[in-house]
Amino acid sequence: MYLLQGKRQVPLGYEMNAHPASTVVDLNRAIDTFVVPVRDKVCPGEPFAIAPHIGQKLASELRKKGVAESVGDRLRDLDLHPYTVNAFPLKDFHARRVKEQVYLPSWAHTERASVTCRIADVFIRMTPQAKNLSISTLGGGYRSAGNTPADHQKMALQYLKVVAHLVRLEHETGIRITLNAEPEPDTTFECAEDVIHFWENHLLSGIPELAMTLGCSRNKADKMLRRHWTVNLDACHSAVLYRSPVEDWKRLDKAGISVGKAHITSAIRCPKPEQNPEAFAELLQHIEPRYLHQSAIKMKDGSIVRLPDLSKIKKQDLSSVAEVRTHFHVPLSKARHGKLLTTRDDAKTLLGEALSRKKNPPHIAVETYTWPLLTKGLKKTEQQKKLVEGITAELRWVKKTC
Repeated sequence: MYLLQGKRQVPLGYEMNAHPASTVVDLNRAIDTFVVPVRDKVCPGEPFAIAPHIGQKLASELRKKGVAESVGDRLRDLDLHPYTVNAFPLKDFHARRVKEQVYLPSWAHTERASVTCRIADVFIRMTPQAKNLSISTLGGGYRSAGNTPADHQKMALQYLKVVAHLVRLEHETGIRITLNAEPEPDTTFECAEDVIHFWENHLLSGIPELAMTLGCSRNKADKMLRRHWTVNLDACHSAVLYRSPVEDWKRLDKAGISVGKAHITSAIRCPKPEQNPEAFAELLQHIEPRYLHQSAIKMKDGSIVRLPDLSKIKKQDLSSVAEVRTHFHVPLSKARHGKLLTTRDDAKTLLGEALSRKKNPPHIAVETYTWPLLTKGLKKTEQQKKLVEGITAELRWVKKTC
């Protein structure tokens, strides 16, 4: 759908990584089964902005002659407008076990850059009338797989290759694409300070090489880097680490780094778990085998204890715990999640900041990719109904909140 902000129409969709889409058949099925029914409930008869997930396998299929164009034609016939793509997970995001595999390949590997360039190519072929598009991606890599200065230098090199490709695409087509690196707990970029350090120590040092690649001045190369390499702030990710996404945005502003996309998302929080055993029991029910749910415990003395996954909470002594937060995206439509609380207020604040930006406004998207987990165990038809109703309620909450 589109939000009216002053005289400006702002596209708002939801990240379609909530649905399997490894092939064109899967993508069309997701559109027919979920996207169109959601549109018909939220804004019937109106254009609808969408945020597809394109990974490695789907990108390969879309590269075939006429396929991306055919998909684009079908979307236009349905009055569906892709404005942003989620290219963070390149592998099967609905595999039985995803966990740390979602970070592969990292930006230290050429494969991540080459696949991302292919995604940009097919995205433009799907949307030849667009002016500004965005692609959200992994912020570096999973820290335990490599987080040295040498790793960071390799990552910067691959990012710069994609920036050069996006510059050429804009020159050829007139369509600007921003690459939005997404901070997340336990990755290279957890917060604004990590992004700024990487920017100042690795990306900016690559400007001379970028200038040679593009055949332009260093000053022009610097402008192109800032034009095409941006950040995707996710409210859930910031909140898990007890940080404000808006404060991180201000830090990025000060460093001259743009935010090209904002994920309006909500995490789970469980205050005083020892005093709330029923809520803590519900928290434990969110331990599951598919995705990582990085968690952070605030102790009563104010210190933070980090856990790589929610399952590790079982070993904690709760007597000194003030609050537990976990990276489990939950619906925006409710301030509570069962007996648990959420960080929805951070999502609301980030949404307000994003909509207030008149200069270089970011793309905005809802991303509750956990809907298949939240409806697990239901019959297929009932699960589909719940997903449509749930996503509809989230988009209506955003519209009401604006």
